[in-house]
Amino acid sequence: MSIITFLSEDSKETGQSMSISATAIAMAIEHNYKILLFSTDFLDKTLENCFWNINNRKTGLFSKANVMDVSNGLEGLVRTFASNRASSEVIRSYTKPVLKDRLDILQAPKTVNYKEYISISQYFSQIADTANQDYDIVMIDMSKNMPRESKNKILNISDLVVVNLLQNMTSINNFFKLKSENEFYRRNNVLLMLGKYNPGSKFSSKNVARLLREKNIPMEVPYNILFADECSEGRIVDYILKANTLKEFDNKDTYFVNTLNSTKDYLIYKMQEKMNGLI
Repeated sequence: MSIITFLSEDSKETGQSMSISATAIAMAIEHNYKILLFSTDFLDKTLENCFWNINNRKTGLFSKANVMDVSNGLEGLVRTFASNRASSEVIRSYTKPVLKDRLDILQAPKTVNYKEYISISQYFSQIADTANQDYDIVMIDMSKNMPRESKNKILNISDLVVVNLLQNMTSINNFFKLKSENEFYRRNNVLLMLGKYNPGSKFSSKNVARLLREKNIPMEVPYNILFADECSEGRIVDYILKANTLKEFDNKDTYFVNTLNSTKDYLIYKMQEKMNGLI
């Protein structure tokens, strides 16, 4: 139905992997979507670590053990594409379920050889496009290490592109320059997100929109220390489920999950606009 790609052109960490993970969970919990979260990283397991503790790799809440052997990981899936044996059903065999029938993870390649990673990355867009036949939403966590050619293939098939920015002038100026030089980033399906968002910063989402001359205010995923801690220990699902039950208006976790849900709702709205040909 839709391919949504999260990316960052900043050299520093923007919280992209945690933001896309949190957004995917928020969508999966409240809506009856089948979502594939696709990690494309090289030598970085930030996204996977949000869901599984490195010392206890059990699947998440409401999930069941995957009956297929995923030990070959993404490399094994790429081999099926290279031999023209791939299908949307085959892709599901290489995923790990997090929320049963709602959220699956396709983990990043295991290789530590960058030349091998470059070769594997050539198939990322095909994998996403094929998975989109079986999943309602494919959410891609795009690696900074991916070759430009592979990145462009993914961007060209993406229904929405979410650019993650930092709350500082360097990040804002860099994106302003990028937008002025590259027509792609001026398209209506390119959205902005501020990860690790601090509402006390002078670079609020409204001010960032003003500085970038954007009519749409950037989405927000707030910085929250408990959220960050739980991500590092593979308990992101438990954290978001618990935060959703809190009622205290001034609670930091309530603020986090309420803001996250607003971001999720906006992203779904833009997705539906794209499906209806309005953007």
